[in-house]
Amino acid sequence: MSSDNQRYSTENQRDAIAEYARLHGYRVVGSYVDAGKSGLSLQGRVALKQLLSDALAPQRSFDTILVLDVSRWGRFQNPDQAGHYEFLCRQAGVNVVYCGEPFGVDIEPANTIVKHLKRVMAGEYSRELSARLSRAHCQQARLGFRQGSRLIYGFRRLLVDQNRNPRQVLRPGERKALATDRVIVIPGPPEELAVIRRIFRLFVHEELSAENIARRLAAEGVKGYGKASLSASTIRRILHSELCIGQMTYNLTTKRLQNKEYKNPEELWTRFAAFKPIVPPSQFQKAQERLARMNRQWTRGDILEALKQLLAEKGRLTEALIDQSEGGPSAPTVADRFGSLSAAYAAVGYEPPRTLPFGMNGKSWSKKAIVTGLQKLYNAKDFLTGRLIDSCPDLPSAATIKRYFGTMQAAMAEAGLPYLSHSQAMRLSWQRRKNAGCDEFYRGIRWTNGDLLRALRRLERKHGFLSMRLLDQNGETPNASFFIKTFGSLEKARQLAHLPPRSHSQLMIEALKRKREGTDVPSKPRDPLLASRRRSRPGDIIEGLQRLARRQGMVSARLIDEDPSLPSWATVANYFGSLSAAYKLAGLVRLDGKPVRFGYREHRPPSRSRT
Repeated sequence: MSSDNQRYSTENQRDAIAEYARLHGYRVVGSYVDAGKSGLSLQGRVALKQLLSDALAPQRSFDTILVLDVSRWGRFQNPDQAGHYEFLCRQAGVNVVYCGEPFGVDIEPANTIVKHLKRVMAGEYSRELSARLSRAHCQQARLGFRQGSRLIYGFRRLLVDQNRNPRQVLRPGERKALATDRVIVIPGPPEELAVIRRIFRLFVHEELSAENIARRLAAEGVKGYGKASLSASTIRRILHSELCIGQMTYNLTTKRLQNKEYKNPEELWTRFAAFKPIVPPSQFQKAQERLARMNRQWTRGDILEALKQLLAEKGRLTEALIDQSEGGPSAPTVADRFGSLSAAYAAVGYEPPRTLPFGMNGKSWSKKAIVTGLQKLYNAKDFLTGRLIDSCPDLPSAATIKRYFGTMQAAMAEAGLPYLSHSQAMRLSWQRRKNAGCDEFYRGIRWTNGDLLRALRRLERKHGFLSMRLLDQNGETPNASFFIKTFGSLEKARQLAHLPPRSHSQLMIEALKRKREGTDVPSKPRDPLLASRRRSRPGDIIEGLQRLARRQGMVSARLIDEDPSLPSWATVANYFGSLSAAYKLAGLVRLDGKPVRFGYREHRPPSRSRT
């Protein structure tokens, strides 16, 4: 059932199908319901997918599918798609019966022609309905009424009656209740409008990027919807929106019948002067001109000219300089057009100074040294992983090896070692953990299969249902991933626990019912430890680095990642600008020796002997 025609409600269909089954000797053993889903494609129709899967399964509990009519099977734009799904069911020995159609189960040529015409008519109905709705939306937009629900920051939706008399301001997620009512757009609170004006000033006069504007506003505590900081994408939408100059604009893009969205030419746009401009039109126009320059489609020739100009101005080229240049392409754009920044540098005749990339452990590595190191590490461990390579002082980082040889598979082939795919490596890792008994432990507590099954039965009795969210959030059992890893799937775990089986459609219906009743499990962070890491403050990070340096005698990116009280090294570097800046704030200094490490002089790590 979709939302455009309530005479096809699921209750009406269920009653009609039940009556047909009673008159023709069928016994209904289950229902597959896609409530509020479009029949244009299989996408989003979870119940129909499950029905097809169950029909093709070797073991099934039914031999006939009862559908009200052809349109309920689907309004596919290609009628052969509906016929294909029906053919798959019939080939598996399952009949498809349309209860409200005259042809029933008969597949004679005349009935097949009628059925095909019905499928074409069902698809044509959707096309005609889409065209009518599109014309109606454009007509309402010309009259100044809002089409759609969500608005950008700084504006509100006002519900009005048929005479444009105001009723109330709609909150996010609220909709009109009467068909005769309409929605118009009004400016929001003055403090939000002041933020919009400031965004345009920062973008036009100070020439800040959307990302820099977002950082500045976040540092000052400016909040958007939901008490969250304004993101760079939200700021870009504000800069592009003609609501800022008081104009409601509609029909910018078109997307019909679940096809790909495309942009309409400007002459097809619908504009309506709704209120006085929030920002001066001249300032808005300057912002559009700068956005157009930033969104320019760059050719290879244009990029080369821009790089030559930047090289003549700065005397060098770097990724940061390219990104900061006003009116030039971004570094990702350059890399995309030429394959890499190095290729672009070579095209303009610039040779950057040679620097050792991160992960080289402070030295240059020959191919022979890397191959020898890989062979030694493999002989010692009987397997190789990126983590093992990164922690080995006799090898550069795994990322460096990939850059050196092209791929890790090529490096392993050069060393004469077997290469394992990601899935094979994961299976071996799980097997090693299982052999070591690690898989029976969750947060330091040993869980046997019997303990896990008893926990499932206890949760079922307590809550009346089982779901992945309940396992993740209840705080008494391991999470859902632990059960899946142990038993293969939650359904197998339910079977071993002697719990009644649930089909996918039953689970979805029960979950929607709990959501409507407000009895569903509230969402919260799975792991309190991860939540504490997300809320790390600058002072906490600095203290954590100091504790780590005293405990280990030094700090490094790998040690930071292994410390549960600290965020990842990438987060630390992003927060302070670089790891070196964070170390400096923590009072750490660079220690002598290789590889490069930081810490306190009095806690110098033991030096490695060299041969």
